Amino acid sequence: MPTLDRITLHPVKSLDGVEVDSARVLPSGALEFDRRWRLVDMEGRVVNAKRTPRFHAIRAEFSLAERLVSLSIDPAAIAAEAVPGIAALDSLRPDSFHLLPGREGPCGWLSEALGVGTLLLEERPDGGFPDDRDAPGPTLVSTASLAEAARWFGFDLAESRRRFRANLEIGGCDAFWEDTLASPARPGLVRSLADLPGDIPADPYASLPPPEPKEFSIGEARFRATNVCRRCVVPTRDSTTGAVTACFRDAFEARRGRGLRPDVDASGWNHLYRLAVNTASIAHGLVFVGNPAACDEH
Repeated sequence: MPTLDRITLHPVKSLDGVEVDSARVLPSGALEFDRRWRLVDMEGRVVNAKRTPRFHAIRAEFSLAERLVSLSIDPAAIAAEAVPGIAALDSLRPDSFHLLPGREGPCGWLSEALGVGTLLLEERPDGGFPDDRDAPGPTLVSTASLAEAARWFGFDLAESRRRFRANLEIGGCDAFWEDTLASPARPGLVRSLADLPGDIPADPYASLPPPEPKEFSIGEARFRATNVCRRCVVPTRDSTTGAVTACFRDAFEARRGRGLRPDVDASGWNHLYRLAVNTASIAHGLVFVGNPAACDEH
């Protein structure tokens, strides 16, 4: 049976995650403290790793009970010099800050580290700032999927976790098992005409409405899988140095297509640069590592 083996929260968007043994699912569907804070500039534009590769050089350690973050520049990033201007940050000393909304707290330090103007820290305690507002629940991926993606590119499992930044990691299942949660198959599924060998008839269920995504329980909480998560530019970069892995997306999509499970309906996907599942919460409560029935599919 699949089990919940790891929970990772990302308190400040684009900064490091923190591993926890349990997390509460809020009424909004989000995990408490996940993406609770984000950085914006004085015009209200979000400042994140998608647009600002220097984020990869910043190491962050959190004490969530105290709302405290400790920040430093990774020496490996400075040595690699993969991001323009990163060498100049060698003199930026480690420091700790309370996570206070507004210009205080870590904003001055982060402004210097990121090479941008005045920053503001925004806070939303009741649900954070999810990328998918229609599915603000935790992202879910199997350990086997992360390990398989790592194998494709020659990095380790820890690097795969940092690149793809999922919240809930499920053990005890096959690679890409989670795809079936968001795209459950119909009997006799044929994904496209190109899949048809010879004169085998097309999918007899093709005229029916698409099946509903599956619901599943983890601990006290219940979720609905909404879609397989589209990835941004962040996984293409080394999580420490910011160095770009050449041809990452093209290679990822090619391998993803070859390994797509036969019980997955990918007809609604506009590309294969996808990994992990987005969710919406049906019933909130506590999720915790080590629950022997952590992922009880319905």
